[in-house]
Amino acid sequence: MQQEEFKKCLARMQALCSRSEKCRADIRLKLEQAGVPPAETAEILNELEKDRFLDQERYATAYARDKSNLQGWGPRKIYNGLRMKEISQDIIEKALSGTGEELLRQRLAEALQKHRSFRDKDPRKRYAALVRFGLGRGYSYSQIVDCLTKINNQGH
Repeated sequence: MQQEEFKKCLARMQALCSRSEKCRADIRLKLEQAGVPPAETAEILNELEKDRFLDQERYATAYARDKSNLQGWGPRKIYNGLRMKEISQDIIEKALSGTGEELLRQRLAEALQKHRSFRDKDPRKRYAALVRFGLGRGYSYSQIVDCLTKINNQGH
């Protein structure tokens, strides 16, 4: 890859990173799709990190905050999403600690309350459906059961 092509590719990735938070895996995928050789890809990634266009910790924090606030994801689903983006374990734990435990419980309660009106008349089937819903959102079984118990106690 010539120097001019390298600079053009770097500028394109800088523009992409300045529009929204990206992680190394996102940029690596974009560069692979553009046909950039692995050596230049590594060089571009290092350059982007040096100039702070890429920051894994900043990306993980924004990802956790957005997925929690906008999509109502639980910690497990956020964790798995970040692992798929090749974010390291300690950065993920730091990002997840930024999402408050009480706020997560409140979001889970709101989501379960909203979906409590499942059509099934059998309370056991409705309970199982709510548990599956909560697990799909990335909450732990114990969090879901605690929340459902509180909801049922308030309803009676």
